[in-house]
Amino acid sequence: MTLLYSELIHPTAVIDTDAVIAPDVQIGPYAIIDGPVQIGPGCVIEAHGCLSGPLVMGRNNFIGHGAVLGKGPQHRGYRGEPTGIQIGDNNVFREFVTVHRGTVQGNGVTTIGDRNMFMVGCHVGHDVRIGNGCTVVNNALLGGHVTLEDDCILAGHTAVQQKVRIGRLAMLGGTGGTTKDVPPFILQQGYNCVTGLNIIGIRRAGFSAQSIDALRQVFRILYREGRPLPAALERIEADFGHVAEVAEFVTFIRMSRTGINPARSQDRQHFDIH
Repeated sequence: MTLLYSELIHPTAVIDTDAVIAPDVQIGPYAIIDGPVQIGPGCVIEAHGCLSGPLVMGRNNFIGHGAVLGKGPQHRGYRGEPTGIQIGDNNVFREFVTVHRGTVQGNGVTTIGDRNMFMVGCHVGHDVRIGNGCTVVNNALLGGHVTLEDDCILAGHTAVQQKVRIGRLAMLGGTGGTTKDVPPFILQQGYNCVTGLNIIGIRRAGFSAQSIDALRQVFRILYREGRPLPAALERIEADFGHVAEVAEFVTFIRMSRTGINPARSQDRQHFDIH
């Protein structure tokens, strides 16, 4: 959509009087801005995009054709409370992405950071918290209260159960699903099954050779040696706790409420923590 400054808002767009829109925002045909919506500079809302408030959006976000951000949560306990969404800067929401507001049962706000990409048909449920630089590929589904830490990847047609956390630079492979937390730097494929480290991701992130080698050893201790989880974590901390990435990995697991999944093997030992 190429428009002159005087023609940035298409005449068929419907914009609520409660909306606060930066002067250079582009709004396409038949888009709907409903309620108290704040849109920062440089944003683009394509045709048939729908934003419902309370919603606060930073600068340079792209809202694709038919994307719907800010509708009420799909939650049986929701009674129309004015919960909201907070969105940072430089995010991309492609065609038909849906992002729902929070619930009063949660913290009331669905939160999305900066530089995230949501590809066609993704769904972000209520009270989800997303960091920075995440990639959520076509038709991936995030249940309520899910947390995505920075730079993680959810491949196409993946599903994340409610209240699950996905750690920094972790990856969930295509058509996979998880009902348990995925620690940082881990590659998980299929249903609830760890398959290795996200080596490509951590190399692209600039991890040192020493850190990558330490994480390889950590993976072996935790997932291949058959130790009970507490004993494995003690061994990891004793041998590699001085490595920052390993400390992050261990802290994530110790904080888990859902537990973590086992590695793919013939004798799949399950690592649960509660």
